[in-house]
Amino acid sequence: MENYFARLLLTSELDDPIYFAKIHQQIADLEKQRIAHFNANGPMNAQYVVLMSELNMAYLQARDTSSELEIAQQIYQTNQNLYGDEDERTLEALVALGLSYLDDSQSEEAQGIATQLLSLSWSEENGPSYDLYIDVLCLQADIHHAKELYSQELVIRKHVLSLLEELSGSVSSQAVMARCGLAYCYEKMKKYRQALDHYLVVRSYLDSDEQFATEAEKIGLLVHIGRCYRKLGNFDDAVVLYHWAHNQANKHFGPASSLAQKMRKLVGVVDGTKI
Repeated sequence: MENYFARLLLTSELDDPIYFAKIHQQIADLEKQRIAHFNANGPMNAQYVVLMSELNMAYLQARDTSSELEIAQQIYQTNQNLYGDEDERTLEALVALGLSYLDDSQSEEAQGIATQLLSLSWSEENGPSYDLYIDVLCLQADIHHAKELYSQELVIRKHVLSLLEELSGSVSSQAVMARCGLAYCYEKMKKYRQALDHYLVVRSYLDSDEQFATEAEKIGLLVHIGRCYRKLGNFDDAVVLYHWAHNQANKHFGPASSLAQKMRKLVGVVDGTKI
């Protein structure tokens, strides 16, 4: 499942010079490890796949989608050769490949993978796991989202949340992430009351688990909650949340950060004055 909190971000984390340097140093280190491992052991082994998976994630964080996609293709092909087409590890790599195609704005290629995966025999006793099935459903929902087919996305988001609540409870990390995806879909559909109801549940969870989301993601969530309040005519609560988010941005990132400056402008808008 994708990190749906990242969709709430107001600015790119790459705008932070420290974060930018950290991610690119991580890529350089992983590339060195990959080359050394390749030279010593070749690519056809599980450890090489692990290194490539870490590199794929680093390229995703760096927004280098072409490199991310190239790595995802290699991971899938390696798993095919190691384990065969029907092994769950290969199917997981295929889901990841679909997501990488989507990150690279190749939605039709991602749809082809989703269609292929959804046609599998998920109900058979020896079929792929239910967790993987949920990941495939989320891939399809992400594709609908990218195409702005929000009504079709909504059906899947609600189904996924229902499945996860049944399997692991309403406060499991997966259920909370799925709820965030559902809330964002409602917001895109301008159904602000439904979006707000789910966002508030997510916020309650984040208050109890401070490590689950980054500070930038928490600030983004506050702003989206504030936006829903504004759209519903509750301006007082919206103003309070925007000011709180602004203070948090200053505290965690500094007044000169891009996030704090963005919040400063938003607060100026809701106040009707410039700060």
